[in-house]
Amino acid sequence: MELHWVTTFLAINEHKGFGRAADLLGYSQPTVSNHVAALERELGTPLLHRDRRPVELTQAGAAFLPHALALVREAEAAKGSVAEVLGLRRGSVSLGAYPSAMAAYVPGLLSSFRARYPGIAVRLLEMRANDLARAASSGEIELVLRPTRWPEPQDTLNGLPLWRERYMVVFHPTHALAKQDGPLPLDELADLDLILTGHGELESPTHPIWRRLGRRPRLAYEVTQPQSLVELVRHGLGVGVTNELSLSVSATEGLGTRYLDTTAGVRDIWVWWSSDRTQSPAAKALLTCMRDGARPPGTTRLE
Repeated sequence: MELHWVTTFLAINEHKGFGRAADLLGYSQPTVSNHVAALERELGTPLLHRDRRPVELTQAGAAFLPHALALVREAEAAKGSVAEVLGLRRGSVSLGAYPSAMAAYVPGLLSSFRARYPGIAVRLLEMRANDLARAASSGEIELVLRPTRWPEPQDTLNGLPLWRERYMVVFHPTHALAKQDGPLPLDELADLDLILTGHGELESPTHPIWRRLGRRPRLAYEVTQPQSLVELVRHGLGVGVTNELSLSVSATEGLGTRYLDTTAGVRDIWVWWSSDRTQSPAAKALLTCMRDGARPPGTTRLE
């Protein structure tokens, strides 16, 4: 039994005529008639009442119809599966991330992904958090790692939670904060000269930490890279506030660190993608790897 015989039969049934089916399928009318005749010989019985207008199914044709539909669906599914396999052998995907995730998480992710899909190329883009938000919304980047606070509506985005990390303070060993251990009460930040990272997150006066404190404290310096923050702290120029992932990939030897003692001192990291665009097989594969794989050390896994 040939699949094109079956698709011709379905077209005739759907459009109630040989001529209309021929036009839609791009066949001549004799070819359509030959397809149906060959199918009827294969099955050993007429499938269509040719003398009726519009053309109708015989009892045998009605019995064959659901099987014909299933055959075509299975054939399409088979082609889709093969296409997906080929895509996973030769595909590409773009991944955007903010600096600390690019350093502390992405290398391990890519090692696992490359071992499973060596033929897929991953294009990396390292950006500030706000720039990543815009890139995800526009579809410029297929997958984006970013904290959950977005500057624009999320109705054009889909997301998957990955991990929760805490904010930390880092300080010079001679600073007064070094005299005690344990979580730092939030109100102790109020009168300090702070060094922040982010350019799109902690510098916002509406950040939950500053809302909980009741005001935004004094800003000494603001930088993009976590190691820059650490070196400013090392030179006694202020107290740093950043996320723990940033400090995990920075050289903090000789400096003190403490967590913030507040429920506002955490942030959730998700992977985001545009809901307006169909994901490529390569993007789906990388997303699955992110969902099932390890999270950065010290963070809490989100489900």
